Amino acid sequence: MRVGVALGLLLFGCGKAPSPPNHELPPVAAAVAPPADAELERCQASIRSFESEPALPGTPELDAARAEVFGRARGEPLIWLRAPRRADPEALPPAARITAQALRDKPGYSSVKTALTRHRGDRATLRGLVLREGYVYADGPHEALALVTLLELTALFDEPAIVLQRGAKVFQLRRTTGRFPIYRHVDGRPAELLLGDRVALTNDQLAQPLHRDLRALSRDAGFDRARIARRSAGGVLADLRFGEHWVKTLLASDGAQLTLVCHDAPRAERERIAGVRQGEARRRAALARLRAAIDEQVAEAVPFDRPKDEKTAERDGQLRPVWRFAYLRGQPFFSHEEVSYPVFDPRGRPLPPQMCVDFVLDSFERASGTWFSPRGGDLGRKVGGLDFDQHGIKNRRSVLAFETFASEHPELFEHQRLKPEERIPFGERQRFFRFLLDQADRFKPGDVVAIQGKKADGLIHQHAILIEDTDPLTGFPDALADQMKRPRRRTWEGIMAEAPLRSLLFHVRPKPAVLDALAAGGA
Repeated sequence: MRVGVALGLLLFGCGKAPSPPNHELPPVAAAVAPPADAELERCQASIRSFESEPALPGTPELDAARAEVFGRARGEPLIWLRAPRRADPEALPPAARITAQALRDKPGYSSVKTALTRHRGDRATLRGLVLREGYVYADGPHEALALVTLLELTALFDEPAIVLQRGAKVFQLRRTTGRFPIYRHVDGRPAELLLGDRVALTNDQLAQPLHRDLRALSRDAGFDRARIARRSAGGVLADLRFGEHWVKTLLASDGAQLTLVCHDAPRAERERIAGVRQGEARRRAALARLRAAIDEQVAEAVPFDRPKDEKTAERDGQLRPVWRFAYLRGQPFFSHEEVSYPVFDPRGRPLPPQMCVDFVLDSFERASGTWFSPRGGDLGRKVGGLDFDQHGIKNRRSVLAFETFASEHPELFEHQRLKPEERIPFGERQRFFRFLLDQADRFKPGDVVAIQGKKADGLIHQHAILIEDTDPLTGFPDALADQMKRPRRRTWEGIMAEAPLRSLLFHVRPKPAVLDALAAGGA
């Protein structure tokens, strides 16, 4: 016992002996619940409500062939609730039923041509044969190409006024009179039929559309790719890609128009997406101005720079310098080899002859505010936000010279030559379209591509093409613009079919310095 007391004094000194240890744990702070995300909860409730609606099948056959369909036939890459149906043969006159069967069994150029020839003049029957519920629709490339190549509105209608729906927009068309009547828009532009268009006699007949305009939404909302998970009459559930971020998103339908309802994502992810959209806002503005510049050139029908009646490309490019000399002096016409050409169009807009590279460079510059002043004021080239002359471009008119310029100015462009194994001749269409589909992230709106190869004259030719837009479902570059005879919006088929030995040569992408100049629009 004495040893124990001594040990106690040694350990605790002369003070009071310690109390027995308290084995109770200290109180635990209450768990803090994460802040409620009311916006996310509302979105998830809306998605649950949407998923209770009947799902519609879409168009799996078209979706499986989208690249080849839109690589050949010009149209809007819409999404569909279901495929438009062909007319019931029993609802057609007996004489048209054989034609209807041929269109079902062998859809393509020959069957569409036969229908147009056999039923010429009976426009109501012809509409029932070649249109599907009023739509120019096909889920295969051959019929799609036949429809947009052969169909004309005057073969389907003879009423003084009709309506045309393209995407979410509805256009009023009027038929001109005379020896060669055509339908025109209210601003005078000739109307045309594209894949996915819907035509009718009245606006009421355009109610309850089967299509949805996804591309218009992608331009507005800022996503570049979509994966459709579910569709119904009231909306679409899709995964959308903003930059590198995919997010589950609910879209609402108002007819063919889609609007973004909400993202099924936590607050931090929504904020990241908002940041991506804000960062891409100037690019979207630049591309909108680029499309507007193409619109203007297409409407003005700026002529190709080739002397009249010249059949080869050997003398291309001779007219523009002569035009410019006459333009600066305010002359209404200029002469080249005793042939007269207009300096202005009837509305006083300048008509500088273009080659394919002129069209590309003019489109960028014009979108930035750089262009020739119209007749009636001080004539001259007004310089806006972008002028390639000020960057020292030595030759604005050659495809290969433009490639050299782009490669030597990395502050303006990214440049890449395709590898030999990537240069697939267009004659191998399935491989060509497959390559573009597999490399979809490589090609974006606003990019420039060049093609090269032998044409019918046996010579090697180059041609420059502007990629105006891509299919938001696949990323396939379907909307192209170029200058050949006049500025046009075309497809790969429309540009390359005349010389199918040609293949992609190089690819150029404008950098932010160029896009910022376009977005500012000369401000």
